[in-house]
Amino acid sequence: MASVLKRKRGAMEVLESPKRSRSMDKEASTASMPDFSNAGWDAAFGSVSKPVELSLPNNHGNDMGFETSPGSIVAVNFEDWKAPEKRKRKKKAGPRVKDADAIVAHTLEDLTAAAQTSPMVEWKISESIGGRMINVDPAFTEDDKFIIVAQQTSLSVYSTTDSLLIRSIPFDFMGRRADARVIAHALSPTDPKMIWVACSDGIVYYVNWTTSGSTQASWVTSTMGIISMAVASMDSVDRRRDIVYTTEAREGGGWRITAHELALPGGPVQPVARVIYTSNQEVQTIKAVSDGSILLAAAGSRVLLGNLRSLEFGTVDKIKYEFRVFESTDYISSLDVRVSEPPHVAEKKASKLKKARIVDAVVGDTKGAIFVHHDLLANLIKHATLPPNSEMTASLLPRKLHWHRKAVRSVKWSLDGNYIISGGSETVMVLWQLDTGKQQYLPHMSAAIQNIVVSPLGASYAIRLADNSTMVLSAAELTPTAHISGIQAQVLNLSPSPDDQVQRLREERHKKPVIERLPALINPAYPSQLLLAVGDVQEINPKLALLRGVPYLQTFDITSSHTLSRQALTRTNVTNKLIAPNAHRISEARVLYMQISHNGKWLATVDEWMPPKPDVAFLRNGSTTLQDEQRRRREVYLKFWHWNETGGNWDLVSRIDAPHAMAPENYGAGRILGLAADPSSLTFSTIGEDGIICIWRPRVRRRDGIIVCSNDGEPLMSWGCHQMILTSKADFGDEIAVDLPARPEHGCLTFSPDGSILAAALTGREDGIIHLIDVSTGSLTMSRSNISRGDVISIAFLSQYLIILCDDLRVYDVVLDELKYDMILTRAKGLSCLSQRAEMMHLAVDQKSGTFAVALPAQSSHHDWIDDGSVADVPSFLARAHTEIAVFNPQSVQPLITKSLSSLATALIPAIGSPGYVILDARAQIITLAPKTSQALTSMAKPITELGLDSMEEESPSVVLTSPIEDADGDIEENEDADHPPGYEELADDNDDDDDGPPVVSQQQLASIFDVGPAFALPPIEEMFYQVADLFSSKPVSQALS
Repeated sequence: MASVLKRKRGAMEVLESPKRSRSMDKEASTASMPDFSNAGWDAAFGSVSKPVELSLPNNHGNDMGFETSPGSIVAVNFEDWKAPEKRKRKKKAGPRVKDADAIVAHTLEDLTAAAQTSPMVEWKISESIGGRMINVDPAFTEDDKFIIVAQQTSLSVYSTTDSLLIRSIPFDFMGRRADARVIAHALSPTDPKMIWVACSDGIVYYVNWTTSGSTQASWVTSTMGIISMAVASMDSVDRRRDIVYTTEAREGGGWRITAHELALPGGPVQPVARVIYTSNQEVQTIKAVSDGSILLAAAGSRVLLGNLRSLEFGTVDKIKYEFRVFESTDYISSLDVRVSEPPHVAEKKASKLKKARIVDAVVGDTKGAIFVHHDLLANLIKHATLPPNSEMTASLLPRKLHWHRKAVRSVKWSLDGNYIISGGSETVMVLWQLDTGKQQYLPHMSAAIQNIVVSPLGASYAIRLADNSTMVLSAAELTPTAHISGIQAQVLNLSPSPDDQVQRLREERHKKPVIERLPALINPAYPSQLLLAVGDVQEINPKLALLRGVPYLQTFDITSSHTLSRQALTRTNVTNKLIAPNAHRISEARVLYMQISHNGKWLATVDEWMPPKPDVAFLRNGSTTLQDEQRRRREVYLKFWHWNETGGNWDLVSRIDAPHAMAPENYGAGRILGLAADPSSLTFSTIGEDGIICIWRPRVRRRDGIIVCSNDGEPLMSWGCHQMILTSKADFGDEIAVDLPARPEHGCLTFSPDGSILAAALTGREDGIIHLIDVSTGSLTMSRSNISRGDVISIAFLSQYLIILCDDLRVYDVVLDELKYDMILTRAKGLSCLSQRAEMMHLAVDQKSGTFAVALPAQSSHHDWIDDGSVADVPSFLARAHTEIAVFNPQSVQPLITKSLSSLATALIPAIGSPGYVILDARAQIITLAPKTSQALTSMAKPITELGLDSMEEESPSVVLTSPIEDADGDIEENEDADHPPGYEELADDNDDDDDGPPVVSQQQLASIFDVGPAFALPPIEEMFYQVADLFSSKPVSQALS
């Protein structure tokens, strides 16, 4: 067969009717395809108990634990080929295959020798950057200069003045529980340079956050794991140390609060612990104030207040607390406590209650109410001492504040106790003035408020938002002074949300719990920019599997690990109530696909929206179902965006309503199953459930025959359908003629590197159908039904090869019309649902390195798989699953590198501008795979301490003094006086007589002028000019020497 990759030149025109042709290779239609067993994916990774690096790159075949008997055929992944097995089913026409015996007869010695002689480039995997900020309060340092935020696997220290990442402290979770992660942290009150970090598997770390060194010490506190943690510094028996309070489950059932004294190894005191409280309800949070003398915790709807009985204890195993419990109205979602000294009272007349410190507590519940308890400890003590039939009552009735509609995610006292700050899902921070009852609002946050922290000096507030960002606000002006942002992709979270504690109307859910593929790509015009389709809610619980909107485009700079912008791609309701009059949640549109043009100037997106079931339930009749009514009112839009260089955003140019029709009705808005971009021209292509492939190209706008131009003189463009190709009734030769299913579930398409051929596939048959289309004429040049097995998940062109990801991984040579090799994907077959496979199996090609990468989900153990290989408990599988990824050369079945990631991959895309791949996982982390000879995109996305920027010392006057001094004649004089730096006396004399020497101004002096606040709060420019002029007109050298 002649090469179908040869581009046909000619005039391009819109066809009135689509052209189709029969199979071009008549010999291939009658020839049989030899069947052979192929290498299996599982052999390279094996059955492992934990996600680890399981193979060495390239030529290390003998290091994978293979059987190495001489002359034997090894059964290993990527390298082992089994003998062909005869199939009983009828052989179908297909492409030619190389001699099967030649492929099979590879021994381990042959493969090893070939790997050692073949020139292969070794690959490397980078450390992950970014990550999802966990649901815990960020920590200010005692001087308010730094803020510490925690991800699931690391701590990050940021500057509060410029938002720069100072250092990152990672933790090693290899070999630990599958759900092990960081769940809490707290600065040490005894040593401000140290921080305590608690993990969900019961391990507690003690880390110096001022250095980037290894972990100082760690302890295993509980085999049942840790829920929350608090730290207090206590002084007893002339010894001050940190006491760590943890809440955890008990082995025999129930929960407990434990106090730990975690002494460093080699010290005079051994680590000891004591259980100070037990509960039959989960203790979800705990606070420790006043040097540990007061503890406040929440267990369901109960508030636990504990006070220390005595400070006379040598070790923690002798510590004693007295707890008092009272019930709140609903489940407690947040709380805070402050302690103040009572008014001065004469010692002789003061009673025990008057001597007690004043404990004020504030509690927020899941229904939006805030309860303020003043002097709670004294009232509880008084209430306990009253006789049962006494007419006197203690004032336990709290003050109630109610503005929030849903759970109060965070509530905090101000330092002076005059204000309460709260936040929740309304994207509004509320300041409650207790004396006057007035409220002050800071609305229009970018997402729901998760945590609020008041800095130790009271000058700043830190707000952690649900979109994986943290903002530092000035307490006086409520203006942002620092902003920290990460990847806003959806992440798995099995922990229940406080909003789940309230019974509300059932929201729409996925039919089956799946982790969704993340629409992501690299901008060719700016190779360091990552474009992501994101939503308001990123934490997804697979057990609930709620349908969430994905209406935004996030632009993330990989090199700086910072968000550049976020804009809406669909209509959004982020600042509205999101609640309809019938109390149902308003659903938002979802961006399903994104593609960008080869020059980075045009972006194509596909978004879809369906009305909620309650909105169309009354329309259902006996002849239609609820799903049919939803489909009839579905909205599908294909949008084309142009990059605005001046504004730094994407401008909407064209919107195509319902580009494809529903099947089989052939009307309305049908689903778009795939979107592809031509790598050589301004062309996009879509495939829909109607079986039609549309090719979209831009056209110059004309008005009355005159070209319409923009303000900068460039012609304005609009996009339209250039060609339509029908694939629903393609011929497959004389023997078979197949109709596709009435409503395909999945489809995919891809352009060849030169843009001349378009490959497309739709699901629905035992063996998928793949069409090759000539883009210039719109004709079907070839349709194959047996070059893939099962449902086709993804296809991609790499040079002359078509990579097919289905039940197997296949490499098909389009020019030679032969199958290069075929690899069995056993673990992919374990996902019985097509929607799961389509979301969790990834394929990407990199034209620069001439490779392709495949990522598949896998289990760290096989306990959650039933006999037929399907997943027995999908939420449990998602919680414990990880991703196995391999990079291949299309000419060899041997992988260049195989890796096991610690979590599931949500996106796999090629790195533009450099060889390699970018991986995004379910923890919102970015990982790169690249050849060792190239520089990874994430190489610069490191803390400034690792980049060495913090070691650059500021120039001091002594540096100037060591410079040679030039006399009046132009000769250089050098002073060899050992008592003073060279030039000391000359400079001192010159400064007394003339002022011609250059002044020396330190960076601190300039910072005192320019770093007094944010840019919009700086003093007048004239005043700043005179301040700088005064510095350069003074004599800083003589001042420094004096």
